[in-house]
Amino acid sequence: MNNANTPVPDLLRRFIATPHVSTFYIGDTPVRLETNDPVLARAIHNSTALCETENGSATSHWKLIRDEQAPCGGTEITVLSAGPLGILLFGFGTVIAADRERREILGFVAADLSAESCVTMVLPLVLELFRAPQENATAMSTDGNPRTTRQDLS
Repeated sequence: MNNANTPVPDLLRRFIATPHVSTFYIGDTPVRLETNDPVLARAIHNSTALCETENGSATSHWKLIRDEQAPCGGTEITVLSAGPLGILLFGFGTVIAADRERREILGFVAADLSAESCVTMVLPLVLELFRAPQENATAMSTDGNPRTTRQDLS
């Protein structure tokens, strides 16, 4: 029997606080970044054209959660895209979803993915998700040999 006062576990990490908030430009796009990881926030700041927007509004909203309980390991990168949605899978525990229509990103970053790797390897792929929809799903391993397979995700 379940006690009414027992909190329900937040398995999807919906209620994780993201106190590290900033607004900056990537190219000509103002982005609002929210994260729970100050190291990741600093790394993204250092790699982008930082410039606070005039009125604090952004046309793109990013929420990246450092998930200490996500599975670790793996090096394969998979990008799936269908219509306005794109999904980036990095290793076993990093999942980033992009909605091109709403200009939003929601991502869960595994504990073993360093902030530097996130900026140098993952951020460029995330930016690609905002470009025109892709017809292919691509997987790439650490040996640098891309494997592209035709995917009809519609």
